[in-house]
Amino acid sequence: MKNILVIRLSAMGDVAMSVPVIRAVSEQYPDVRILFLTRKTFNPFFEGIENLILINPDLKGEHKGVAGLFKLFKQIKKQYKPYLVLDIHDVLRTKILRTFFRFSGVKISVIDKGRAEKKALTRRENKILKPLRHSALRYADVFEKAGISLKLDKNHVLKPKISDKLQALLSKDKKNIGIAPFAMHLQKQYPLDKSEKLINLLTQKGYRVLIFGGGKKEQQFAENLEQKHKNVLSVIGKFKLADEIALISHLDLMISMDSANMHIAALMGIHILSVWGGTHPFAGFTPFIADEKSHIIQRDDLACRPCSVFGSKACFKNTLECFDIEPEKIVNEIESVT
Repeated sequence: MKNILVIRLSAMGDVAMSVPVIRAVSEQYPDVRILFLTRKTFNPFFEGIENLILINPDLKGEHKGVAGLFKLFKQIKKQYKPYLVLDIHDVLRTKILRTFFRFSGVKISVIDKGRAEKKALTRRENKILKPLRHSALRYADVFEKAGISLKLDKNHVLKPKISDKLQALLSKDKKNIGIAPFAMHLQKQYPLDKSEKLINLLTQKGYRVLIFGGGKKEQQFAENLEQKHKNVLSVIGKFKLADEIALISHLDLMISMDSANMHIAALMGIHILSVWGGTHPFAGFTPFIADEKSHIIQRDDLACRPCSVFGSKACFKNTLECFDIEPEKIVNEIESVT
């Protein structure tokens, strides 16, 4: 069996978008063994995929720096002898690592991230506002360049097993709605005051609401809402990723920003209502799911959008008008699809 090494170290949403591609390789090329190099945290995404070996580097310890990456290269080369390396990340670490393999005679294929197109999409003046290639398709292109053609399936649904303990957290007689209003950057995060109002409206409408994502600050916010409402549960900091995935798979709908939970929900095949602020669906990061299950809310009347690809640039107007989206509008959309 031939071994191919695929590299995608981060981030969570990007790794989640690689799953349909890795699954397609496994199903369509049974004579190929995939070595997927990523962080251990993301292993639950790939459960059940055959002919797959997950390699989890220690990037803060044994495999830190150039010397550490060289050690990682030697370990992979000696143990698995990949004949092909596919870099679907293309950052400094992966450039260094793939260079070691190239010098050892291994064939390399690298992602085209479309940086020039994305720059044109996000610049302040003379934007070229058009849909760019989806990230999952860009991943598949890397395989195509290496002679591995793939047919991706947006309708493939993962249904992980759910324990009785987790099942008990879901309502049997109410619609279960997940909400992940948080994001790393404010330009992608639904304002907290509006998030609270939205959650309050959902409970008034009779939904069971589970809050996902965020750090310590967001956890406190979510737990305060949990105390106020009997039909609200904060998932933040309480469960392992595998358990969160299982819970998401049994939701009726996930409300998410342009963030990882959106892509996890897409893997589960559930309805997604994504709310977009400073970023834009045209950048190629929409949920990789059947069109009828993806519902997008955004401000289409702002010429400044998108101001960045990942939401990392502060609003140059200092207004965040892109999130002038009232909770009532989101609730109306939810009621039309649930």
